[in-house]
Amino acid sequence: MPPNEPRPAHDRAPHRPMPTDRERLRQLIEQKCLIVGSDFTLSTGVQSSFYVDCKVATLNGECASLIAQEVLREIEKLPTRPAAIGGLTIGADFIVAAVVMKAYETGHATQHGSIVRKEPKEHGTRKKIENQLPPGTKIVVDDDVITSGRSTIQACDEFEQAGYEIVGILGLVDREAGGAEKLAEKYHVRTLYSKSDFPSLK
Repeated sequence: MPPNEPRPAHDRAPHRPMPTDRERLRQLIEQKCLIVGSDFTLSTGVQSSFYVDCKVATLNGECASLIAQEVLREIEKLPTRPAAIGGLTIGADFIVAAVVMKAYETGHATQHGSIVRKEPKEHGTRKKIENQLPPGTKIVVDDDVITSGRSTIQACDEFEQAGYEIVGILGLVDREAGGAEKLAEKYHVRTLYSKSDFPSLK
């Protein structure tokens, strides 16, 4: 066939559309973070046949950038826009850092972060919240994995006691174990992914 003559349709490689950023992130989480086929004891004490190790994603450059981008997109869907994002250490730490950096770079309003310690700091300021913001600050509370919702509730309690106004909850992965539904009884809840979004968990 002459080099400049178009190939017949049946001889052309099939067109494969590029995945969206949300789908690319889902693929990366499935590849990097899901451990299937072993027995794991979760923080709730419940046994599970799979584990979602989101720290592998939140400490990866590409994943962290995509997470921040998609979290900011979810924040735009909340009824009230927050000035801050925060959560309980350590599940929230790296997400908060990535989001506030991305927010600064893109001019998004959510440029402040707060982290709740599990125990008060034992020296120095002895504070329970790192970078505690003024009372009335609107905050969205995030976590990497929502199971029972217990860690998210702990963070919400501390923020509310400090005078923050919680405008919503954002989770990276919902294990579909009832936690998101429990949180939704009081807060507006959004998650990037659920257990059912990952074929390896079906």
